[in-house]
Amino acid sequence: MSNFAQISFDLVADIKKCTCPNEVHAIMMRGADIFSYDTFVIAEAPAKSMDALHDRLILAQWPAQWSARYARSGYIHHDPVVAHTRRTAEPFLWSKAPVRRDERLARIIMGEAAEIGLRDGFCIPVQDFQSTRMVSFGGTHIDLPEHAAAGLHLLGLYADLTVRSLTADTQKRRERHLITPLCSPREIECIKWTAAGKTSWETSEILSLSSRTVDDYLKTAARKLGAANRPHLVAKAMRSGLID
Repeated sequence: MSNFAQISFDLVADIKKCTCPNEVHAIMMRGADIFSYDTFVIAEAPAKSMDALHDRLILAQWPAQWSARYARSGYIHHDPVVAHTRRTAEPFLWSKAPVRRDERLARIIMGEAAEIGLRDGFCIPVQDFQSTRMVSFGGTHIDLPEHAAAGLHLLGLYADLTVRSLTADTQKRRERHLITPLCSPREIECIKWTAAGKTSWETSEILSLSSRTVDDYLKTAARKLGAANRPHLVAKAMRSGLID
């Protein structure tokens, strides 16, 4: 059985060395066979009705024909997966994105995606102070055990952070500003054990603290780094160099 946690940490370590988005793209494609996806996209959810796909796309590996059809038809405004990223902070399978009976175009989009081999996928919402984004992986068959999904979650979050940091100097300055109030040694210890897969209770036993105190340290660290949840906190801490 694959050690998905170690694989994801190894891929993240390689992304950390990247100097341009193309290098991140290559590493994301290395993960395709391991995590059973064929395509991926990192994009912002549309902010207004006139936003086109090319305005929101950050990094992608998509079939050219599907990309052209998706952009030409304005599917980004009707895609149920995109819509669901606004409603949840938790990763989800495409098949779990709600589609109402009257949402005919949403059904067409999912049907056309299936026709070209994108029958299901795994989407990671990223909601922070700047925007709502998504890291979405698609393929003919997505079957992720819990530990594999956790590894892919970390990989997606870290790729999103890295690409945005590499594509604009202003974004780099914003990222540095977010981490200006550096975390305390105790907060960093709690993040490290969270990255290792420990629960608050397990971390409290290791550090001789109460579980509530561990939760408080993690909440404070998340606020300092602008993280939406614990996986996002780990990714941001790794990106900032607070943990390896």
